[in-house]
Amino acid sequence: MKINWKKTTIMFILASSLVIPSASFHVSADEKYTQSSSQLSYQLTDAIQVEVKSVLNEPTPDGTRIGAVVRLYNGGDRLIGVPEYEVRVKTQEGLEYIMRPSQANPRNIQPKETVELSYMNVVDRYDVFSLAELSWLDVDEFVYPKEEKRIISVPIGDQEWRGEKANFSDPSKIKKWEDTFTIPVLSDSITYQPVSLSEQNTPDGLMTVVSLLATNVGDKTTTIPDFRMNGKSATKVFTGKRLEQGALTLDPGEKNYIHYAIPVKNKSDLKSLTVLTPEDFVAEDKSHSSFLIGRVTINLEGAASSQRFMSQLAPYELNKPIKFDPLSDLIQPQVEVSMVDLSMSESAGGGFKAVVAKFKMLNKSGGPIQVPYFQTVLTSTSGNKYAGTRQETKVASLIPNISYVIYYSYIVPNTETGEQLAMEILDAKKVEPYNFAVAAFKTKTAAASGDSSSAFYPFHVTLNNWYTESNYNMGKGGSSYSYKLNVDLDIKLQDAVVVDQNFSKMRLEVVDSTNRVMASKVLSFIGDDKIVSGTQTLNFDLDRLENTVTLRMYEIIDTPFGEVRRLIQSWNR
Repeated sequence: MKINWKKTTIMFILASSLVIPSASFHVSADEKYTQSSSQLSYQLTDAIQVEVKSVLNEPTPDGTRIGAVVRLYNGGDRLIGVPEYEVRVKTQEGLEYIMRPSQANPRNIQPKETVELSYMNVVDRYDVFSLAELSWLDVDEFVYPKEEKRIISVPIGDQEWRGEKANFSDPSKIKKWEDTFTIPVLSDSITYQPVSLSEQNTPDGLMTVVSLLATNVGDKTTTIPDFRMNGKSATKVFTGKRLEQGALTLDPGEKNYIHYAIPVKNKSDLKSLTVLTPEDFVAEDKSHSSFLIGRVTINLEGAASSQRFMSQLAPYELNKPIKFDPLSDLIQPQVEVSMVDLSMSESAGGGFKAVVAKFKMLNKSGGPIQVPYFQTVLTSTSGNKYAGTRQETKVASLIPNISYVIYYSYIVPNTETGEQLAMEILDAKKVEPYNFAVAAFKTKTAAASGDSSSAFYPFHVTLNNWYTESNYNMGKGGSSYSYKLNVDLDIKLQDAVVVDQNFSKMRLEVVDSTNRVMASKVLSFIGDDKIVSGTQTLNFDLDRLENTVTLRMYEIIDTPFGEVRRLIQSWNR
């Protein structure tokens, strides 16, 4: 929104005798500018100290927008009115512009209180210039000629921000991805650490989500202040938004995460992140004009590297409790989660493979606990991510001291070997529709062992014996052979574990010498027709006699792309 003050802008050069500040110094500023992290206070009156918080010098289609935000501190012991001084900004070339006060500026300052005042002007200039000083003057307009007394001048050249495409030249304001930083103008007691950068598909399109770990290193309870984060490519600026709604308060020593979503199609396009603080100005017509001031730049070199991500993860040992982020409340402390199997299977129709992960959840409390709902994603060394499809289940609660097993399936290309994978467990409910990792580890799919005893966890399957019988049949329609397959299985449940009706199943196939399937049967481990220890019989007819047959045992799992099967073991006879 344009503030129509061009016609009222006053531009003039003061004599050198009027440019002697009470506590100031000049700093040269080049076109890139620098910004000091120190916040200096200056004595405005006997009781009031002034500190410059923000300075804007931004080109716009309507001219150059100049803004300033200052803080006044009342060090006295009584209520004091804000001095009615005229505020001016001076350029390095010696020109001065009168700054208009915001209509929202406070009129009084309580004792020991700090207030913020905002000023702005839009000047009809389209060239590049730099600001040098901010001054307060006592102007008496009731005499002729009017009298002016300069109260104080404050240097601002090292605080000037030139808009969203600006670059810092002060090294202290340029951070690496692994650096911790603060935003002193907001709070010295909260530090921020970038921890993750991920691409996510949302109803609003592809987003890059940045996660920061905020820590209260002070001795008082503090609210995480409001600030913005934008992404920058080589040529564009992408406006980010904070995902958490409402105030987040940290006790001394407490940590918590904050997240920003940046609408960039490919996170590799991002070169840096800019941390900005919002400011607001209210014009005489009560309209608001907001602006942002850059505080820190975070370079993203190496932040999105899949090799680096993989190297930072610890390898996982199957059936061991997974270590979750202690700041997450997704998994209750009384629930122990472990991954008991990770295998790769072929699709029944070909064209893809499926990785299947089985997770065991143990309720260690004395009462029922809701089954935790989490999402998972596998990442390959090439950076490809495969989202897990959770098994459909009707179980709502975990029984005390009894484990529950559920599986996730991941559709991967036929070229995937499964040798090096990263498993991430995600919280998909904290800030929907976004998800955030609460655990991650390095893993790989299990090699085919030819052992059926542990393949169907939590069921222990042992094949004791198998054989086929054949009979020749002569009838009016011709002759055929009838077969009977007898399989002696021993089925035992490992540990105190339960599974859902949609759990994986066993498939038995009889194959002839030319690899043609003669007959097959699918067996379930639960339900009314569940498989039990003893002999299973499969009857089928063929128009030929086969003396050499092979028995194959598969684990089969349903996925959104169809059935996948993992060959567990085969026997020849």
